[in-house]
Amino acid sequence: MKIEFNTYDKHVLKHFPIKPAKDFLPKWYKGMSAEMEGVPTIAKCMPVRDMVTSGYIMPMPFEQKCVAEQDPFGAEGISRDYPVELPGQFSSKVDLMTHPWSGHSHEQCPVNMDGIKKNYFKLQVPWQIITPRGYSCLFIQPFYHFQENFTVLPAIIDTDTSDMINQNLPCVHRTKEFSILPGDPVVQIIPFKRENWKGEHKLIKRDFSSKMNFYIHNMYKRAFHQKKSFK
Repeated sequence: MKIEFNTYDKHVLKHFPIKPAKDFLPKWYKGMSAEMEGVPTIAKCMPVRDMVTSGYIMPMPFEQKCVAEQDPFGAEGISRDYPVELPGQFSSKVDLMTHPWSGHSHEQCPVNMDGIKKNYFKLQVPWQIITPRGYSCLFIQPFYHFQENFTVLPAIIDTDTSDMINQNLPCVHRTKEFSILPGDPVVQIIPFKRENWKGEHKLIKRDFSSKMNFYIHNMYKRAFHQKKSFK
């Protein structure tokens, strides 16, 4: 299967392309041994490895400095400094609602985050994503990068029919002041085939036998694991 990543920005294409997730492994994970004194670590866990390496990572091309501020309605939002391409102007401070893509008010998703009312800001990235007919993409924050400053709200986009030339990523801040740097991994894109499912429940007899019992080491990998490929 083929997935297309298209952008109208030649500099983004050259310097900050979307790449397979396996090329964006978290530093702490990448340098970790599979075992420590004979005890398996998370680096040896195949389900975790599949999660870390599945799909593609979209990095942020534009530096942004984010500062939390109170709005007139009692909700905390984000003001941002970020580069703009205007003659004689190198950066601009933009409040939460100055542009249509800059964010959403608390009332549009009235959930108290960290115990307080918060508005939502958007990260806009100049990529169009196209998948074959019948395939969508799950957009989630790369969990094992453990981003502490903000959370990207996960979503599913039908990328076989969507013609958006920008990806707008709604986010909520978790700290009062932080920066997002060029190259920071902001979202993991996992394509999947849309199918109809029907759940069933059955009571079964408990059985301790398993194919894993055939092996001493790497039981899950040798008994169950199926290779996945993203290039």
